[in-house]
Amino acid sequence: MIKYYNNISGLVKPLEPYSYVVRTGQTLYLAGQVALDENGSIVGTTTKEQAIQVWKNIAIALAAAGSSIEDIVKINYYLQDVRELSEEIEIRKTIFATNKFPAVTAVQAAALGLPGLRLEVDIVAVAKNA
Repeated sequence: MIKYYNNISGLVKPLEPYSYVVRTGQTLYLAGQVALDENGSIVGTTTKEQAIQVWKNIAIALAAAGSSIEDIVKINYYLQDVRELSEEIEIRKTIFATNKFPAVTAVQAAALGLPGLRLEVDIVAVAKNA
């Protein structure tokens, strides 16, 4: 059975037709998250500032699907400038304080949908039994 999480309280309504989270079996696939607050405004101008908002959004999306940050197994980063990944890494180290880090891929992207966005993050997580 596949479950779709489209409108999640605390996140801006999707700007195009997609689901924030899709659950198939015990796997959760999260759509790419950017630094938009629940009103659709970009939060922050640096990669580090935007990473904080992106991880808040990821936590909200995972919670809606009955899961959490601890259940992430794969992270894909898309950055305006891949050399700025170190700014995001500072934030990630505080989020995964247990040293159980997910697998990571980082890619430089020419554009991220809206002017001013520095990064987008999508993840794969293992769902909690529910």
